Amino acid sequence: MTLHQPAQLLRQAGYTLIEVLAAASILAVGATAAVSLAASSMLQEELAFRVAVTRNHQENMLRLWQLGLSRQQVFALMPDQDQNSLLQTQIYGTTSGGTGPSFIENGTSVTSGVSMESASCTAVVNISQSPPAEIAGASLTLTAYRPRLLTSIRTPAP
Repeated sequence: MTLHQPAQLLRQAGYTLIEVLAAASILAVGATAAVSLAASSMLQEELAFRVAVTRNHQENMLRLWQLGLSRQQVFALMPDQDQNSLLQTQIYGTTSGGTGPSFIENGTSVTSGVSMESASCTAVVNISQSPPAEIAGASLTLTAYRPRLLTSIRTPAP
């Protein structure tokens, strides 16, 4: 009887076909989930980059305006969107005759004796997954203020 025991143990030491198929299906589900997570995180990273480029463009326009430049001077200094492929793919409205970000000088307001000018810049992110096409994302309007220098300075009465 001792001769048959090692052979019997060898037959029982292997895996059955059902166990192998169950393990393979669990691994396949895990691999599919990992690939799906990687794809969605790549898409989120791409959209976050587009938002960053668009917002950076807006902020640069407003910062130049805050330094005292006019609207026309700001557009002259900023990169031309028609000839910049990065801006064309990231900002909605820059291809097919669009205008891209809108820049509006809102005028002057006086509060507490201080005269302030305001300007706003509105831009929309392109959320299309194929770069030549454009799909409008959410728009964001940034507003900036700068003090307006008065031409006449009042001198206090003695």
